[in-house]
Amino acid sequence: MMSVKQFLSTAVIYAAVTCQPAQGQDAALFPSLRDYSDEAIRLHGLAALFPDRVLFEQPQLEIHSESRVAARVEDLPRAIKYIRLYRLNEAKSVLAEHQTQAALILDLRFLKSNHTAVDTFCGFATAKQAQTLTTVGTVPADLSISGEASSTVRDFPAIVLCNRETAGPFEAVLHQLQAAGAIIGVGESTAGRTGFYRKASANAWILSGEVRPDSDTSLVGVGFEPRIRLESDAKENYLSYHLYEAGTEILQLLRNEDSSSDSDQPSEPDSHRIEPDRILQRGIDIIAALQILQQQPEL
Repeated sequence: MMSVKQFLSTAVIYAAVTCQPAQGQDAALFPSLRDYSDEAIRLHGLAALFPDRVLFEQPQLEIHSESRVAARVEDLPRAIKYIRLYRLNEAKSVLAEHQTQAALILDLRFLKSNHTAVDTFCGFATAKQAQTLTTVGTVPADLSISGEASSTVRDFPAIVLCNRETAGPFEAVLHQLQAAGAIIGVGESTAGRTGFYRKASANAWILSGEVRPDSDTSLVGVGFEPRIRLESDAKENYLSYHLYEAGTEILQLLRNEDSSSDSDQPSEPDSHRIEPDRILQRGIDIIAALQILQQQPEL
């Protein structure tokens, strides 16, 4: 059987041969073939075989937050502490302050960071042991890949909200923590931006290194997969998160537990009704279920 390297080499040679004027057919069948060098053909072949490992746009995280604070903290029903993160590298003190909170929701939706924050997230580990990420290839020298877990033992896991806009090397840490039972992810799979790229010819960037939760698990282009998957369209995804940023009180984004069809109160017009944040509400429901289970007597 022909190896991938042999196949690509054969494909490049074949393409080079068919470009010869003597063939007399390539201009009609492949009118733009002459615009590509052998290197460009090879890179496009690699990109087809290995998606997200050869890119034709610069792979740069657009890290921008209009928030003046690194994180915002809110109190929710059932004694739940809610923390929305904007700048991961600056939020260590906020997370450390609340890591002993029994009922905790971390909102990482739309969070982008070039940091692993492994030392920060280690505070949510279920046991006191070092958390170490695996690197493959070439990664930045200042990339943190290990941290010492705190001695805090949580009653049940922290809830982490995420979506496809959650992006950065810290995705590998989330995978580790969920696998260890320290967190429960809720929402969509993250972006899979755990790789590092080098500039190649033909205006392409090739994967040169990545950070992994373990040696066998690559998250490049795949991302961290939350245990509780909730798919949403782009409009719902944006509005459910950004209504809070626009000044809507967070309690208005939750399901109204007191509402019923038999109520004598006039219903709110559809034009003024705010749809609940399904991902946040699911996180609250999970904590409520865990609290009830915790109160059950042991058999």
